[in-house]
Amino acid sequence: MGKAVSALRSQEVMVERAKKFIEKASRVVKVVEAYIVGSRARGDYLDESDIDVVIVADGVDHLNMLERLELLTDIAEPGVDYLVYSIREWNDEETLWIRNLKREAIKIYSSSSEVPNI
Repeated sequence: MGKAVSALRSQEVMVERAKKFIEKASRVVKVVEAYIVGSRARGDYLDESDIDVVIVADGVDHLNMLERLELLTDIAEPGVDYLVYSIREWNDEETLWIRNLKREAIKIYSSSSEVPNI
């Protein structure tokens, strides 16, 4: 049996929050791509689950992870957790963590092409 209507509605709400956050983030950093990862990407989320977003940004190599997160703290949306990676880091196939994120990632934004609605 499929997900309950309330769970599907919560998914729609959280995806919209993620998109709103990405739109605001693109005014602070040069967002190249953005993905949903975690339980919302895998489909094993609960109604109250947060949504995990990976932002791939250009020009953040000189910042450590904490500095990147602090850049976006003031614009964070409720229930949206996020990580910010440089293009180089996101393309590093040697990193097990990145490979695992990519395996479940659902692209919701690309600066270079249309992304289908999810």
